[in-house]
Amino acid sequence: MRNIRFQRDKFLDAADPRDDFICKVLPYRIANRSVHPLNQQRQFLLTVCLCLQLTACGAFAKTSAEISQQTLVAQIESGTAPVILDVRTSEEYAAGHIPGAINIHFRDIEDRLDEIPQNGPIVVYCERGIRASIAERTLREAGIDSLIHLEGDIVLWRKNNLPLENDRGASLGSDLAAEATDLANSLEQRWIVSADEAKQLIDQGATLLDTRKYALTRPAGAIYTDWQQFSSQENAQRGTLLEETDLLTQRLQKIGVSHQTPVVVFADPPGGWGEDGRIVWMLRTLGHTQAVIVDGGVDALVEAGISLQLGTTQMPKQGDFVVDRNSSWEIQQDRLKARLGDKNLVVIDSRELREYAGQTPYGEKRGGHIPGAVHLYFKELLGEDGKLLPVDVIRAKLQAAGIMADTQVVVYCTGGIRSGWLAAILATLGYDVQNYAGSMWEWSAAPADSYPLELQ
Repeated sequence: MRNIRFQRDKFLDAADPRDDFICKVLPYRIANRSVHPLNQQRQFLLTVCLCLQLTACGAFAKTSAEISQQTLVAQIESGTAPVILDVRTSEEYAAGHIPGAINIHFRDIEDRLDEIPQNGPIVVYCERGIRASIAERTLREAGIDSLIHLEGDIVLWRKNNLPLENDRGASLGSDLAAEATDLANSLEQRWIVSADEAKQLIDQGATLLDTRKYALTRPAGAIYTDWQQFSSQENAQRGTLLEETDLLTQRLQKIGVSHQTPVVVFADPPGGWGEDGRIVWMLRTLGHTQAVIVDGGVDALVEAGISLQLGTTQMPKQGDFVVDRNSSWEIQQDRLKARLGDKNLVVIDSRELREYAGQTPYGEKRGGHIPGAVHLYFKELLGEDGKLLPVDVIRAKLQAAGIMADTQVVVYCTGGIRSGWLAAILATLGYDVQNYAGSMWEWSAAPADSYPLELQ
């Protein structure tokens, strides 16, 4: 069993999922789910194909020499360390980085090459390897070849309790490094938690948001939240987030959102539209780093021991969150148009197949799908119980849509709701994903000669 777990972690490192969601939430489902005999052969073949494809991806990505963690520590301590480049987000960097590392997000490298010293080797790392591999490819295309990949990236660095710095440069000892593995501190990398973990966060004082509009019962302290509160009122732009930062801040504070407090968001996955994912995507995009979806929604919370009650809940204490936009997970209409046709870009239409084929049941001005988009209905990633499918099945579906470990992904739907949910899933799994919130409402309202649509 121990060897099996080691091989699982080694496999997941190559695929670069967002750590604890994969390692804690899903494995028990993979291990315990029952498989009908008629499906065993098909699933075996699917697994073999998946492993071969991911092995190939991993082999392709490993083009840089590696430096061991022990060697880099010794060089840091002796003052002989090369340039160390952290290509994660600024929030991840601020929470803890390798001493002396500079931070340039992997998407920004091409525009910030002049900030990278080029008089010697460069050690590149991220959380588990995918973003570092993309960064290394970008650097090579710019003519920088003296690249070294940190063995095991920062996830292994933490496991080994090696020294870290925070954004003030203070050393984080092994005690604080271990503390960073606590549930709340792990949420920067995870957009989804199990119901048991959600209950733990709620018991610790997390803000609880319920996106079910017509629910007669809600958990104590849960606040009903509608995505439309934070979106434009103009018909064509009603999927886009409000531009007024002060108004967004005011409305988020009113529902109790605070900067240092996790936000737990839930819905009714079998009957919903992904509203919980839209809210979590919005919060992450507006700068909150601890907003999460509950896997399985309200039913899973009840199973975990959260009770429901009739009546309206009291308004929460005013929050202190201030919007600080992060554009990593959103893309605008003109930018998407300019990127159509990029070799490493896959655009996913997360609507129903009838919508993809041209029907307009939700007020779109024109029917069809964005040119080149592939179809993946967002609920195809859910089981009948409203919980996410096992990770190997999800990855197989994504690969069938042409999405590999280093693929850049844009998701859209009608108004960025279903695609916001899908973006949350892909972000948790470690994919480079952006949500086009304007989606079909905006695209179909634009001139057809400039923003064409395809029919199946």
